[in-house]
Amino acid sequence: MSTGATPRRGITAFWQIAVLGAAFAAGWYGAESASTPATSTVGKATAIPAAKPPGPPTAAELAKTKAALLRAIHLRGWFERQRAITDLIEGLSPDETKALLADFATKPSSDNTIAMSLLVHHWAESDPSAALTWMQTLKNPQLKSQLTSQIFDAYAASDPAAALTALTNLHASFNHGMSEAVVVDTYAMQDPRAALAALKNLPPNSNTQAYAFAVYEIWAEQDPVAASAEVLKEPDGFGRSMSMRYVASTWANHDPGAAMAWANGLANPGEKNSALQGVVQSLGETDPQAAAAAMANLPKDQMHDFLFQTYVANNWAQQDPAGLLAYADKNYTGADYNTAVKSALSQMGATDPASAVAYLAKLNDANITNDAIPALAASWAKQDPQAAMAWAQSLPADNLAVRNSAIAKALGGLTSTDPAAAAAYVQTLSGDPSFGNLAIQTVNSWGAVDPQAAFQWAQNLPAGDAQNNAVSAAVSQLAKVDPASAWAAAQQLPDASRDKAMGQVITSWSAAQPAQAAAALPNLPGGATANSATNAVAKNWLAQDPAAATQWITSLPQGDARDGAVVQLVTAVGKTDPAAAFNYATTIAKPATRNTQVINAARQWAAANPAAAAAAAQNALDALTGLTRAQRTQLQDIANPSANP
Repeated sequence: MSTGATPRRGITAFWQIAVLGAAFAAGWYGAESASTPATSTVGKATAIPAAKPPGPPTAAELAKTKAALLRAIHLRGWFERQRAITDLIEGLSPDETKALLADFATKPSSDNTIAMSLLVHHWAESDPSAALTWMQTLKNPQLKSQLTSQIFDAYAASDPAAALTALTNLHASFNHGMSEAVVVDTYAMQDPRAALAALKNLPPNSNTQAYAFAVYEIWAEQDPVAASAEVLKEPDGFGRSMSMRYVASTWANHDPGAAMAWANGLANPGEKNSALQGVVQSLGETDPQAAAAAMANLPKDQMHDFLFQTYVANNWAQQDPAGLLAYADKNYTGADYNTAVKSALSQMGATDPASAVAYLAKLNDANITNDAIPALAASWAKQDPQAAMAWAQSLPADNLAVRNSAIAKALGGLTSTDPAAAAAYVQTLSGDPSFGNLAIQTVNSWGAVDPQAAFQWAQNLPAGDAQNNAVSAAVSQLAKVDPASAWAAAQQLPDASRDKAMGQVITSWSAAQPAQAAAALPNLPGGATANSATNAVAKNWLAQDPAAATQWITSLPQGDARDGAVVQLVTAVGKTDPAAAFNYATTIAKPATRNTQVINAARQWAAANPAAAAAAAQNALDALTGLTRAQRTQLQDIANPSANP
């Protein structure tokens, strides 16, 4: 623990910087606001008289100070802004601070919230108790939570023990978890041992253990030997084991050898594994080979596989894929070898694909090549999609699934950068077994940026199943921008793909023009496609014009399509008119669907009008058929609310 004097953080404290930084990142202050002249300067922002008589400010003084603070917040230069805010706020008297806070609190806005955060932080530096008392008079829980964090950031800087005590006495009517984190972190940086002791005296909650982990992490950053000795005093269990992981991971950032020795020296196997996992996580970023050595002492389980792929194989492959392959050849078998090879070849596809191909040629294990070949094609295609495609096509057809996967991965690299070139290339593959899948992949990628061009290309493919499927996919993309043309095209498709394509067009069409989409529905034969399209029309139309949609839904002929549309109607009106929703639900033809919707609507109705809902539920009990025992009980509960207080 540092024994030097803690410098006064003032208004440029971390929390104030974080608040302003978040505001600018969110775009609140990317440009001067309409109320803030672009010519604002430090002089204007700080033009407040230096000497002021005691007592509350006059209305004119308050308005002048408020305007100056808002101008300061909007200054473009970071240092200029910080200096202006510091000069202004640190010159305020307590009476002025309280008057400004009271004024800002009456007119919520993003500007005013930022100003209040700065003011309350400054106030809490000198009188945190008074700032807390004022904060608790606020009515807005979100604002209270944010300002409480400001207060405790300042409070903890001067007296973290008192801040933690005050925090435990706050009413739990709003979320002050952020304040707890601020206080604990500050306390841990000043005296981690005392912070841990204080945590043990807090009322238990879901965050207490997480705070202990944070303390150990901070402590290990300052003095890993002391932190590692203290963690051994923790009671057995998950908290002790996880704390060891935090200590080991942080220690390994600075002295991996010492951290490794400590972890290996732990007697409990579970705790040893946890600490070694922390070492691996830390070493994986800087020295994956050392992380691999650390993993030699871990059991082969699901956690081992995760750590190996995430912290060893992936990191090592990014830094030195050839080195990882050489190490894997000498040291790995089974799953670890497979993971290492796949990770290395994925990276080599972008840097040295020839060596990667040569390495693959020496492999005889299908379990490895089946994963590695598509991964190589994908990474290679990011740099040279034409070469990657040529290689993928040269693969033997005796393993068609792997070959097709590699071709698809290579094509993906080309379609993402030049879909027209990808389409031209695919057209030369009409005799390839993967042609049909590649045509659909091309249409889907190209159609996302130019659906008209993708549709025209699909129409010009050689006649057959591949063309029909590609046109069907293209129609779905085209429907998003030109549903009328897509509808006409869908109607010309062969029987095998026409109905599905027409249903997809109607679904897309209904998002913008539900009435026109509804008019097209009778052209669909009954079945799952028609039911799905009808549901989509009902949902989209209800969102845009509930009255017209309701009239259409209630006019539909009885059947599954109407039942699905009525479910959409019941859902849409249930919150605002549960009585109407209940009545609509009773018109559903299919008993199982009807009964479920009737009960849901009755519950919503009971929340608004228990007496009316009770009468309706009793009628339903008498009239509905097919009720299960559980459903009858649910309706009886609604019909007799007094029996279930």
